[in-house]
Amino acid sequence: MNDDESIPRPSELPSPASPAWKTDILASVVVFLVALPLCMGIAIASGVPVAAGLVTGIVGGIVVGMLAGAPLQVSGPAAGLTVIVYDLVQKHGLETLGIVVLLAGGLQLLAGVLRLGQWFRAVAPAVIKGMLAGIGVLIFASQFHVMVDDSPKGSGLQNLMAIPQAIAKGLPWPTLHPREERVFRTQHLKELGILHAEQVDLHEAVGEVVPELAFTQIENGNIDPAQLKITEAGFKELIPRQQAINEKLDRLSQELDEWEVTHGTDQKATRVHKAVVAAQEANDAALADLQKNRVLNVRGSQQAADDTILQLEQSVTNHDWAAKIGVLTILIIIVWNMIASKSARLKLVPGPLLAISIVTAVAAWLQLPVLYVEIPDQLLESLHIPSGTVFQNTDISAIFTAAMVIALVASAETLLCAVAVDQMVVGVRTDYNKELRAQGVGNMVCGLFGALPMTGVIVRSAANVQAGGRTRWSAVLHGVWLLVFIVGLAFVLRLIPTAALAGMLVHIGYKLVNPGGIKKLAEYGKGEVLIYFATLVTIVCFDLLSGVIVGIVISAIKLLLNFSRLETDLNLESETYAVLTLSGAATFLRLPTFARELERVPNGAELHVQFERLTFIDHACLELMQNWAKQHETTGGSIQIDWDQLYARYTRQSESSVQTVQH
Repeated sequence: MNDDESIPRPSELPSPASPAWKTDILASVVVFLVALPLCMGIAIASGVPVAAGLVTGIVGGIVVGMLAGAPLQVSGPAAGLTVIVYDLVQKHGLETLGIVVLLAGGLQLLAGVLRLGQWFRAVAPAVIKGMLAGIGVLIFASQFHVMVDDSPKGSGLQNLMAIPQAIAKGLPWPTLHPREERVFRTQHLKELGILHAEQVDLHEAVGEVVPELAFTQIENGNIDPAQLKITEAGFKELIPRQQAINEKLDRLSQELDEWEVTHGTDQKATRVHKAVVAAQEANDAALADLQKNRVLNVRGSQQAADDTILQLEQSVTNHDWAAKIGVLTILIIIVWNMIASKSARLKLVPGPLLAISIVTAVAAWLQLPVLYVEIPDQLLESLHIPSGTVFQNTDISAIFTAAMVIALVASAETLLCAVAVDQMVVGVRTDYNKELRAQGVGNMVCGLFGALPMTGVIVRSAANVQAGGRTRWSAVLHGVWLLVFIVGLAFVLRLIPTAALAGMLVHIGYKLVNPGGIKKLAEYGKGEVLIYFATLVTIVCFDLLSGVIVGIVISAIKLLLNFSRLETDLNLESETYAVLTLSGAATFLRLPTFARELERVPNGAELHVQFERLTFIDHACLELMQNWAKQHETTGGSIQIDWDQLYARYTRQSESSVQTVQH
């Protein structure tokens, strides 16, 4: 659940008197406008083509909207899954994503059929908040670098430590060069962006010919390339694509080199020339490896070709202008949210869309030389339809582990979002198992298209409710509008500066951390704050799964400690009369303490036991008291206790536990 917008109170909702279809159409348009920049930004942050995020938004609207158990909840790509997807794609390639999402959807569908929906909500709020905060920190840290037209540095800690360097790149006040110069650089940056997208797509295609596991086996001498049918024919279809990329790169490189020598500073001309030479050499090597069928070299040379074209882009771009675009995007979102909070009508205009629109218009008007969204000519061709060969050529344990993590996180986020949506509206309640089944089907469809995984998302759901959505058709129609846009207006996306989408994600990352929420957690005790920070820090330092496990383990320890807290107060009024007061939970963990307290009772004394404030007693402590009473009576003493009431309490506890398990 990505909670970066306020949730409306039921009293703020539109009157039910208006026809549902009218308010649903209006709401669908508003949700579409909110979803469009988020789908693109989350795709970029996940390291996948923009089309993968848009397709997930379409499926989340049309498919899940029709099947949903939470009719007013909107589903789509979520910021909470970017870290998992980015790590998966970096380690195992884009071709693996579809299979993982398909399996994750299958697990969700199975959980829904088995009616396990309610169990996904059985996670401590501090763990969920810590998980979202950890994801927020990672998004903030990685996208801060993208916001200045730079690349993320690797791990979360590396990104955090390198933020001062990003600030230094973006801090200088930019110079507005003559328009001719800006137009030239901007046009060439856009062409380099398209070229980079084509090279990345070719790299993924090469990865399908020589998968990671096969490459490792060949490198270690465990298998001959011929056994995997990796022959010259496997690369024949790819050679013309690499040749076309190299020809375009040579033309762009020559033009950039000549321009910088004539119009640029000596420092920039030198930097661009080095980047040009490196890109040309890397792409020539990539072409030679394909032509000569160098199986061991081809994956590395393709990666080098990707990296050097990106470095060439960054040598031409202006980091200072990119930083200003990112900051302007954040400021517009913040200011607009403050203004819109005072007007119900203004709330219908989404802050992210307004910010992206204004910044895109400014960048187009000034022809700013910054990086723009990279989209190939055929948008849907950038998707990677999965095939069964992934199982043969990729570590199966890694595939299933990633699928389980995505299924668990996506299900938890979805059902928590559904709880929030239930609080917004009166008379609409979620069928959690039905919603889980719908999410499973949706993710299976996304997996078949090689798109991003989806969850229920609070920002789009809140926008749906605020705009007057009354039935599931508002969510369905927003998916239809996304489909219309991606088919007919994809060229518009190339006008959007990457720094603007990164700025939007930096804001989302900060909102996910939600510093104000820490105070609310502190109201429930220091233990909740400890769980929050333990989960957050582990996610940032290691990975998301480890962070969630650490949070759950600490929550269980905290619960165990609270559940085992037993306070005993023995008042020895005389050698022959004593009063024992019990409060808390008498469990086997506190058996030694309980036994020591009973041993303090003098032989022959009359003991009165008061247990009105005893919340729980287990079989071990009940048996201890029975045995002690028998032994104490042999010394001439007696015990005054309402055994019937104590037995009745133990019996009720046991029956309640059995009923809970059966339920």
